Amino acid sequence: MQPVVYFAGNPNTAGHHAAPLKSRFDVRVLPPEQIVEQANAGDLAVFYTEHFDAFREASLQLPEKNVATLYMIDGILEWRNAWENSPDEVACPYAMRPALSHKIACIGASQARVLADWGNAEKVEVVGIPRLDRLKIGPDDNPDTKRPDQSPLRVLVMTAKTPAFTTQQLQTVRQSLNDLMVWQRANPSIAGREVEFTWRLTRGLETELAVDNQLKNLAGDDLHSQLKQVDAVITTPSTGMLEAMRLGLPVAQLDYHNRPHYVQTGWDIASADHITDTLVQMAERNPTRMLFQQQQLADALYLESNATERLANLITAMLELAQQKIEADQPLSFPPNMLPQPQQQQIRFNHTTLYGAAEFQESDRTVLQCQLSHSRREIEHLNAQIEQLQSELDQAHQIFETINRHPVSGPIAHLRKRMIDLMAKIQRRKQSQNQQAPVSPAPFNEPSDS
Repeated sequence: MQPVVYFAGNPNTAGHHAAPLKSRFDVRVLPPEQIVEQANAGDLAVFYTEHFDAFREASLQLPEKNVATLYMIDGILEWRNAWENSPDEVACPYAMRPALSHKIACIGASQARVLADWGNAEKVEVVGIPRLDRLKIGPDDNPDTKRPDQSPLRVLVMTAKTPAFTTQQLQTVRQSLNDLMVWQRANPSIAGREVEFTWRLTRGLETELAVDNQLKNLAGDDLHSQLKQVDAVITTPSTGMLEAMRLGLPVAQLDYHNRPHYVQTGWDIASADHITDTLVQMAERNPTRMLFQQQQLADALYLESNATERLANLITAMLELAQQKIEADQPLSFPPNMLPQPQQQQIRFNHTTLYGAAEFQESDRTVLQCQLSHSRREIEHLNAQIEQLQSELDQAHQIFETINRHPVSGPIAHLRKRMIDLMAKIQRRKQSQNQQAPVSPAPFNEPSDS
């Protein structure tokens, strides 16, 4: 009998997590309490959260039935969500510290490191985000090839699904968005380009700020199409910024909370004072910032291979090992590193883009060798000239010192220098007087009759 892979939740919250695997497994989406009732030994349950009690209880009960559990993280870690939730929230404040599931599917290497430090070293596996696999990215999605510099600078301003976790945090987010609105009204253009803002807000912020909201759904389909139509993104900390970075867009985190970031972008807006400079640099696609952003993306999001395939391989390996444990009448346990460890992603350091020097555009090795050889000869000639000039200067200093020490020529040389200084002083005084003298009006000439 084929084992079942359950996804904890309902079609609206977990359906898009389960969709990529329906062609590979017997996949069923059910609330966590129903999974506890229906799952049998050898099945596997996938959770996208362990924050709320119903999911945590299922994570604890299912292993007792020999059902394997996998925590599939679908987004970034966010400081406020991890450490500063509302104290009266009916949920566990210690979620993921450590995780309850047997294994954790992480979206990238940096997330795996953080979760390992939280007590999950044996559980973390780097998978990626399977739902992003279906988003095809081609050459037409490169902003450098489709948006001329003279066209309007189109900026998508968006908030995370949950932009705040306390009332005070929500007020701070609202203030940051309002500052952007005020800035836009005062700056219709920047760096010679018209500025257009598109808003994609959640949590009712679009109503409070009275903007034309472009949010259609939170499944991610419309976000991808919107990102293809803009030049830059300003967002509160969210997983959406990874997708924008993946498309090569300059991204700024809008974060007035002054909290650490588990995922960094090329730019940060922490106050209204940062908006102008940030947008100027984003419009120019500052190459050093873009390089930094690419490096952060490579660490935050696994992109080496298909994430759905890695997730399917992990589930398959867990199901096979679970069956072996059950047949041996042993409790379920899983070793570390069940998936091949990802290689460190190399980001190309483009000297031409970063420094703009023409020499970096030459790729012919022989030409470069000739230029290097000639440059070395020029340096040798210049160094020889410098040495000759330094030698002549030293000789001149010795001559002047000899003259200054001479009992007859020494006083004459000092007197000559004093006379030269005095003449220069008189000349400067005359020039100053001439500049201050009033200018006589030009004589009035009567027009002639001719």
